[in-house]
Amino acid sequence: MSVDSRYIRVASKFWQDEKVKALTDDAKLLYLYVLTSPHSNMAGYYVLPKPYVAYDLNWLPERLDKAFSELLKQGLIKYCKQSDVVLIPNFLKYNPMQNQNQAKGAARRVAELPSNTLREDFRTVLERYAEQFVEWFTEWFANTDTDTDTDTDTDSICAPDDAQDENGDLGESVEADKVTAKPRAPFKSHLQEQRFDEFWAQYPKKRSKGQAERAWAKITPDDALFRYILDGLERAKRSRDWIKDAGAYIPYPATWLNAKGWEDEHDERGIGNDRHGSKSKFDELVIRDDDI
Repeated sequence: MSVDSRYIRVASKFWQDEKVKALTDDAKLLYLYVLTSPHSNMAGYYVLPKPYVAYDLNWLPERLDKAFSELLKQGLIKYCKQSDVVLIPNFLKYNPMQNQNQAKGAARRVAELPSNTLREDFRTVLERYAEQFVEWFTEWFANTDTDTDTDTDTDSICAPDDAQDENGDLGESVEADKVTAKPRAPFKSHLQEQRFDEFWAQYPKKRSKGQAERAWAKITPDDALFRYILDGLERAKRSRDWIKDAGAYIPYPATWLNAKGWEDEHDERGIGNDRHGSKSKFDELVIRDDDI
């Protein structure tokens, strides 16, 4: 199990919910995917580019758009096209923050999100389901308030719940063509910025982000290399070296990128057991102590 693994609570009454019962099978599967996505975080508010969903579910774009439209129409998710950010309004209702440490961790993840216009929707979610932890997000809200004062055109790019045309497809805002915002430095394109953000969201040790961004910009991976990097990262997260001592030996992301860490070979055997499931000397010692 990786050091970044976690569990998502899906209520058993999911299948009896009237909104869910009204969905097609594809939309139900997509909703479960959004709830349990490997790209998600503990706030239910995260970056989810549609190409990633299509890749993970092995769906064509047309199939994905149709199911996506259903979730938007039912209000089960909100989505900002400009930033590829999704918000699950009821996520914290069933996966509440339990303590200040969880709230602090969620606030860090939210602070890493690209600029998007779901901020007020997320504020409403916090006030409804996590009112006691809103203070941990105060700094982020203050920063995004400043950002949105100078950016008034992005609201039209985020699809509201009823943003479907007569065919049930997501409406494309004319205003979207007017957006000319440049990617943040040092990235040369929004695509590379989004790919890095996805890598950063999955990397378990979040240190020296600026150096990691510069390392990523030098690599500028295409789609194939991007997937190879993420696959290599998943192998590393399952390795003995990254799991032991609570992840103490995980390198900084910039170091890992500069060293082409995704090409490394890892011993993915568990800490306690070898390849054949036999117990380690440590396990044998524990057993002997218990027997005593």
